[in-house]
Amino acid sequence: MTHAQLETERPAILAWAAKYGWSVGISPADRMIRVSTTHPAAGVALTGLADCAWYPSAAPAWQFVNAAGASARSAYPAPGNTPGISGSIFHPNGLICAPWNRLAYGELGGVHNDWGGIVNWKTAARGYTQAHTIADMLQALMIHLMASPGMMP
Repeated sequence: MTHAQLETERPAILAWAAKYGWSVGISPADRMIRVSTTHPAAGVALTGLADCAWYPSAAPAWQFVNAAGASARSAYPAPGNTPGISGSIFHPNGLICAPWNRLAYGELGGVHNDWGGIVNWKTAARGYTQAHTIADMLQALMIHLMASPGMMP
């Protein structure tokens, strides 16, 4: 199911990436997506990975990684203030804090035990960022990245 879903979304993902100048690699067989861009304020390269196992039944597991491929706090953009948006998806402990990131859920070690469980990711956490496709998730990442003042220390 994940392989077919990623193939279905591939044209929209690649069109989004071309429009905004991000590099995107999609590997349906591995159920992985790799995105690369530059932090607009810090000018440093950013690499994001999405483990899409179980997608779309479950949200992907999004994380930023450093040059060694490790998910370290210093690989994450710092939270910023986006006009018209309450809060940032970049959590100070080094996490993309969004209902469309399964790593944010308490049941998987994340910070949110209040979202009603990962199986309800598309309807969980009303009032928070919502993204139901990979292209929507990339758009949310970009919006919050544009408000980020730099990288996490």
